[in-house]
Amino acid sequence: MKATLQKMVYRGYEEDFECICLVDNSTQGGEFTFCGSAIPDSRMDIEGFEAVGGEFKGSVKEVTCPNCRNRIQYIKQLR
Repeated sequence: MKATLQKMVYRGYEEDFECICLVDNSTQGGEFTFCGSAIPDSRMDIEGFEAVGGEFKGSVKEVTCPNCRNRIQYIKQLR
């Protein structure tokens, strides 16, 4: 099964940065990333992050968001 991924831009302290987040399809119809950011109505000027383009299929190994990766690692340790 392929993971659903979303490119996001987050406001950083010195500059904005892009990362790939895992879409959380387990709750709220997949409208949030695994780290908790809203996808459909995200706006950089209000929330400090926004979605770039549409969702796409890929591998969990492609996730570059540090918060998503921390949660993925935590879930893996529950085995």
